[in-house]
Amino acid sequence: MTQPNQYPMSSKKPKKNSNINDGHYLELMDRIHIVMMNIQDHLLEHPLTEIHSDIEKKLTSAQNNLWKAYQLVGEKENG
Repeated sequence: MTQPNQYPMSSKKPKKNSNINDGHYLELMDRIHIVMMNIQDHLLEHPLTEIHSDIEKKLTSAQNNLWKAYQLVGEKENG
């Protein structure tokens, strides 16, 4: 089983000193939304998830954390 953060992210990740523009905030919010929709459509609505509440609880928690991250990015964009 793969552990979280076992594999490095894409080499496209910008360095800390790179210029961040306003479009980056919307882009990240869009990507978070896509992941949230994938969790909803393909994991939470899966028949196995519907009969195992422990699985559903973990997936719902992941989706809730993504929602918090989405809101945090939006706050940073506006602040």
